[in-house]
Amino acid sequence: MISSARAFLVSSVGVLCISLPLFAHHSTGTVYDVSEDKEVSLVGTVTKVEWQNPHIHIYVDVKDNSGKVVNYAVEGGTPNSLYRRGWRKDDLMPGDVVTIAGAAPSRNGSPRVHLGSITTADGREFFSGRN
Repeated sequence: MISSARAFLVSSVGVLCISLPLFAHHSTGTVYDVSEDKEVSLVGTVTKVEWQNPHIHIYVDVKDNSGKVVNYAVEGGTPNSLYRRGWRKDDLMPGDVVTIAGAAPSRNGSPRVHLGSITTADGREFFSGRN
């Protein structure tokens, strides 16, 4: 027979193990400025696509106003939610020219945005669910 103290300890450790991943997830508003008046649009070339949990990431080379190329990390939704919206892993490939619209910029000024929508050069448009 298991003692009540031991049962409490085992169940406490179990609850802690289950709840720890919840603390790792961030709120979009803490990392990105989601104000509509701060949204940005970018045009660039996809360099890499990471289709993995908890969010997909698309890396895009964008020329700034001085002509310097800056690699932006574009954070999208979860793979499952984007799949339900019609996205597939091979919809965006390195070398594709894309337009990113309605993106929330990083609060710390780094070249990182939260995706609103993305349009490919051939006119296909994908929404992340943020707009």
